[in-house]
Amino acid sequence: MPKPVKNICYRCGKERIVSKVWKEKVGNSIVETTEKVCPDKECQSMINKEMKKLKTTRQDREQKKIEANNNRKKEALKNRSKKRRPN
Repeated sequence: MPKPVKNICYRCGKERIVSKVWKEKVGNSIVETTEKVCPDKECQSMINKEMKKLKTTRQDREQKKIEANNNRKKEALKNRSKKRRPN
């Protein structure tokens, strides 16, 4: 049996501990997920802040991308309709 892999905190270097384990059904499979956290509460709170910031940045970029695609499609439709009109 393989040894469990150590999960080290990237900020402080301490070994992370298991916080929560849950199972969920995805399609026809059951997936077991393990959440690990840093044992140092201050360090973990800093990590949570960083992750929240990254998540909001990622969501903002995704929203801008969607808006740009929608605007591009609208412009393409306008250009098509202008070309089709007889003069």
